[in-house]
Amino acid sequence: MEQGEKDKKNPTGTCLGPGRSRRILVVDDNKDIRSVLSHLLRLMGFEVALAGNGVEALAAFIESSFDLVLTDLQMPAMDGSKLAQLVKERSPSTPVILLTGTDRETVRKKVMDGSVDSVIFKPFKVSDFQSTVQGALVSGLGEHGSLGVC
Repeated sequence: MEQGEKDKKNPTGTCLGPGRSRRILVVDDNKDIRSVLSHLLRLMGFEVALAGNGVEALAAFIESSFDLVLTDLQMPAMDGSKLAQLVKERSPSTPVILLTGTDRETVRKKVMDGSVDSVIFKPFKVSDFQSTVQGALVSGLGEHGSLGVC
């Protein structure tokens, strides 16, 4: 590829519109976790915005467009399951991934409404995290108009 020519694929191998990288909103009340997730996602080639709770995240989601929301479950002000419901009300095709250390049965009960597309349980393997994020973005390609055509 010659200098100045833009690659239309990010390192995840998913198609994008011209000159566009995917935007992910990371929501967690733990600053260190936000930092680690942000670093990992940037290494994967994504643009990342951060929010410390569901209220901040919803405001950011309303103000800007995101290709994916990655949220913790247990947070003050608004938990991740409520955030997922509100995101899906505004944008049903935006994938929402829940990241949690909560036990599986509690999570299953909280996300029975279908507002969460995937769940990543802590602790997680980086490879599982990457494949879950990539899978959520690829599955949303046909529904989300701003992702471009492959």
